[in-house]
Amino acid sequence: MRRILVALMGCALLALSFLTTGSAQATANAGPSASQLLAKTQSCQQISNGRYSFDEGGAATVPVCQGNGAVFFTADMDIDCDGVRTTQCNENTDCCFYPDTAFHTSTDQPLNAAQLPYVVLPQPTSTWDYRNYGIDGGSVVAVIYNNQVTYAVVGDTGPTSIIGEASYATAVSLGINPDPKNGGTEGPVTYIVFPNTRVNPIEHHANAVSLGEQVATQFAGGTTTPPTQGTGQITGIGGKCVDIAGANNANGTAVQLYDCNGTNAQQWTVGSDGSLQALGKCLDVTSAGTANGTQIQLWDCNGSNAQKWTANAAKNLVNTGSGKCLDATGNSSANGTRLQIWTCGSGTNQKWTLP
Repeated sequence: MRRILVALMGCALLALSFLTTGSAQATANAGPSASQLLAKTQSCQQISNGRYSFDEGGAATVPVCQGNGAVFFTADMDIDCDGVRTTQCNENTDCCFYPDTAFHTSTDQPLNAAQLPYVVLPQPTSTWDYRNYGIDGGSVVAVIYNNQVTYAVVGDTGPTSIIGEASYATAVSLGINPDPKNGGTEGPVTYIVFPNTRVNPIEHHANAVSLGEQVATQFAGGTTTPPTQGTGQITGIGGKCVDIAGANNANGTAVQLYDCNGTNAQQWTVGSDGSLQALGKCLDVTSAGTANGTQIQLWDCNGSNAQKWTANAAKNLVNTGSGKCLDATGNSSANGTRLQIWTCGSGTNQKWTLP
């Protein structure tokens, strides 16, 4: 579905307004249901200085709301097809196609709207500036339509007076007609944006799903994210335990795999805030890094996302700050193997059993 008045304005003007992204698409398989998420959006604390329209020239009826630690709005869905030229998205399939997006991939390329589920937010104005609410390119979004949930990222910015637009791939994942000429839906479509989250790299959709399931469960008030509080060993590949090297509680001490021995260096408390604590300190991603291979250490607990972890249904431990998984380096179970973060996968070196 294209906004009628926008189409009449002509493709040349629209190319400056519509920017979008793409790279890999899949729907959510875990996390809270659509009804659980929607139940948390029934009360609106409006944070926008005014309201947005579905279409250019239409009535401004859509407020941007805040609540339960997230930002959300309910609108329609128009199809954005900008970015990388593909069979689905190009000048022939979309009169208003523009070969760039507001946010780029890790290799500084436009996003691929045909492959990557992403959402378009209005460009910052005095009405609402998403940047003031901990939102930026790569922030995780739960998109809800027809009792379905899919996870996407903030991938582009668009016109300043309208709201409710997402990539070709987002539409496909929700069973919505993705044709940029006549697709989309009048909705209702609810978009829940989670501040202070960032998928890295932005084009890695599996990371968006893992992180999305985690923060959406927290938003919905679930009891499994963070995991139920307990104290004991965390076991991984080869039956080895997550261990603090030398039982040393100094900041920066390496966290590794080691034979389970029942010592306090292997006794981890799962905090209700998502932290994992041992010897009075927290499991921490060094320097709050987000790159694959960033090592895990022990550090003073500080409540940052670098110290928050969630166990998902696949037995991964997902770090909130990076959206990546706790990983035993080199798929090794040898004593002394350092732990790190890495893009979430299905390997046994990313499977963990909590106390």
